[in-house]
Amino acid sequence: MVHTVIDLFAGAGGLTTGFHLAGFQTICAIDENAKALATFKHNYPETKLVLAKDIRTINAREIRLTLQLEKEELTAIIGGPPCQGFSRNIPAEYRYLEDPRNQLYKTFLEFVKEFRPLYVVMENVPEILKAYNGTVREEITIKLEQMGYGVTSASLNAANYGVPQTRARAFFVGCLNGVAPTIPEPTHYGDIKSLKSEQKSIQLNLLQPIASPIVTVRDAIGDLPLLEAGQEYTAETYICEPQSNYQRLLRSGSNKLVNHVARKLSSIQMSRARVLKEGQDARDLPPELAPKKHYSGAYGRLYWDKPARTITRWVFHPGSGRFFHPTQDRTITIREAARLHSYPDKFHFLGSYTEMADQIGESVPPLLAKAIAECILQRSPHHLVAN
Repeated sequence: MVHTVIDLFAGAGGLTTGFHLAGFQTICAIDENAKALATFKHNYPETKLVLAKDIRTINAREIRLTLQLEKEELTAIIGGPPCQGFSRNIPAEYRYLEDPRNQLYKTFLEFVKEFRPLYVVMENVPEILKAYNGTVREEITIKLEQMGYGVTSASLNAANYGVPQTRARAFFVGCLNGVAPTIPEPTHYGDIKSLKSEQKSIQLNLLQPIASPIVTVRDAIGDLPLLEAGQEYTAETYICEPQSNYQRLLRSGSNKLVNHVARKLSSIQMSRARVLKEGQDARDLPPELAPKKHYSGAYGRLYWDKPARTITRWVFHPGSGRFFHPTQDRTITIREAARLHSYPDKFHFLGSYTEMADQIGESVPPLLAKAIAECILQRSPHHLVAN
């Protein structure tokens, strides 16, 4: 049986990639970002329907009829409604419940009501779980329950599921006509904040003897060719064998290395990079190079032996986070950002450097999505049988 998926707010395809890795097939993708959908279509050309439109202008019933689906025939609707209105990056005085950016989850739920898929997976920022005293979480849960879904919601950290990045995301997972589904158990353990608490790591590993240590930046990108700022690797050949299980996993099915391109830096950015050592940031700059104001971790070099911090759409700008390469005088390349986000090497990004950075930073890490998808398959097999 083919397990079919519709991806709403699909972007470049982070959720779809994870679900495909678990054996699902996406038959429809919708997003108003045409550049991101161009990347999606390039990687998933077999998708029946790809629409670059504002989802609020689309009739869900027309989409269902176009796809020739009966209600309860679709395996899952997945998606991450834009979340800027909930994000902690927005000052508190500019957050309010009626913000249009907070309402797109309601459109997502309209599609669920029309299709009645066997499963629902909605992703968002962790703040949505507590936003406005929990009223948004409660509303989403109640509306899904009224449609007949058992619902579980939780915040998961990508580093606990094999992604070399400490990115936390909230998930609502619904199961039609069933009990609340389970959330996948962590597969990777360690102190994701510092990696210095050996005692804590040992205790966790004793509790989870089959779990693996968390994946580090070195595990993710240590095999990639050296580059200078502004340089692109055009040879497309791998220069060595995989140096870690993670590299071996992400190279699977790929016969060439693409998107390994580094952004050009300004003279002041280059000067800052040259004086910083692995793990250092703006706080370690000499007075003559220090910015007057900066974010936490700004102009920071990644640590080789820790996971990266959250990879955002601003990964191309060293002043926006810890985005300098651990040892090379440049920010990380698109392929390095993709590796840290757990995109397979066979997934190719299209567009300008900043457009590709946006596509990565705005997407769900595929291996985190894969953990959700596999949990659906493993924990509720009675739902996933041929009709």
